[in-house]
Amino acid sequence: MLRRALAFLGVALLYGLPLLVPARWRRLSGPVRLRRALESLGGGWIKLGQLLALRFDLLPAEYCVELFDLLNRIAPFPYTEVERIIREELGQTVEELFASFAREPFGSASIGQVHDAVLRDGRRVAVKVQRPGIDSLLMSDISLMYWVSRPLDWAHLLGGTRSRKVIYELARWTREELDYTVEAANAVTMRANVRDRSTEYDPEVFPDYTTRRVLTTERLDGLLLVEIIRELREDRDGATQRLRAAGYDLNQAAANVVWNFLGQAYETGIFHGDLHPANLLILAGNRIGYVDFGIIGRLPESVHELLGRYAMRLFGGEADAAVDDFLKWLRPSATTNLAAARREMTELTERFLDDLSNATSHRREILARYQIDLLSAARAHRMVIDPAVILYVKVVLTIDAVTSELAPSLDLQSLIERFFSGLIIQGIGNPAD
Repeated sequence: MLRRALAFLGVALLYGLPLLVPARWRRLSGPVRLRRALESLGGGWIKLGQLLALRFDLLPAEYCVELFDLLNRIAPFPYTEVERIIREELGQTVEELFASFAREPFGSASIGQVHDAVLRDGRRVAVKVQRPGIDSLLMSDISLMYWVSRPLDWAHLLGGTRSRKVIYELARWTREELDYTVEAANAVTMRANVRDRSTEYDPEVFPDYTTRRVLTTERLDGLLLVEIIRELREDRDGATQRLRAAGYDLNQAAANVVWNFLGQAYETGIFHGDLHPANLLILAGNRIGYVDFGIIGRLPESVHELLGRYAMRLFGGEADAAVDDFLKWLRPSATTNLAAARREMTELTERFLDDLSNATSHRREILARYQIDLLSAARAHRMVIDPAVILYVKVVLTIDAVTSELAPSLDLQSLIERFFSGLIIQGIGNPAD
């Protein structure tokens, strides 16, 4: 704990407490300094940054967007530790359990790393092994966050939401992520509830090779979206041509990401809660493969109904009624002027509807800006969003960011009714229709 506290103080001094010191005092902007500070600290601070990314109800928009690019890269731990943990957890050596096992991981992050392996029966699997000592490190970081939360609340840096509540939510998610049996159960649930197997694939879990610190799942053969996006940013035309020649259609893949989410959220009420492009793959036939099931969302039936009613009123042009529905997800603080908040949100909604009706292009940007403005208004008026929809809202914003990168010219006319704060839930049809 003392070592992490000293590390925090050192990074805070180096980056100038980004949210508290005016940007003109430092060469880098506040959002960039915050992202780099969190990356420097690693551990639980990376998790905090990921939690805050795209949370426009908590932070200014420029911070939310910057944190979406937060890097979670960390050097892999030695193979001897991998062997030790597998032996302790599964009761046998790597050689006894697997026909082959790659010594070098193909993925490494703060909590664990993933190795390619083949079971004795020939099935190819991905074996995730938890990093030694990561549980104590993360819990130390979270304890330090509680200490730091006091000045944050004093400065109202998270709007009307108390930072301790955010840290409490982080602690809950972290405890679940540290227990791979929870992730395994989530993966089994998602796989059992797949609505359209032509557009979605969730890997099989192998329970006999899974414990609290080891998770073994089917190895998916596909292209990681995070790598595709990186190539598109460097050379969009060249990358698009290479992918097309290999049989991939980015427009269809982007449509499938949206389609799958709506099927998850509205058909089963259970959806993947961390659709970062590092957790998505494009498989053969433009089917979307999912990994990392540490966080899944669950929507109560009452939330389904309210989301649908809000969406129909919004796109039916009923700005006042739509805002009234939206306000049902918000809780005012002692300092909230509810009339002023409602007035601002109504003005934002009327402007959005006007812009949308007059737009011949860039409808995606108009919708995204409206969602951000609405959440920013909630933050400005120190209102707290209902926990039941927090993860849903964040996933919707993540989907918008990911699909914008994959297919910026994608015609969202047939999909617009499926996005939050602009979704008319009238039944679900094929995204290609």
